[in-house]
Amino acid sequence: MKSILVILLLSTNGIDIQKVRLKYTNNNCDQIAESWVDVNMKYYTERNGNPKLQGWYTKRGKLLLGWICGGKK
Repeated sequence: MKSILVILLLSTNGIDIQKVRLKYTNNNCDQIAESWVDVNMKYYTERNGNPKLQGWYTKRGKLLLGWICGGKK
């Protein structure tokens, strides 16, 4: 069964939400998402001196909101 993983990224201006869609076939959605984050993102304890802005960011400054594991596609 093919399933789809959607990773949600928020732009730094808070207006645009980007969806990254990845297909997978096994029940390893979380492992795939975590691997994608490890390769494509960096964790910051603060941004611009503000610890409230901590989190996982892409090189273009988009913040990881989370991911959703879905059914058949």
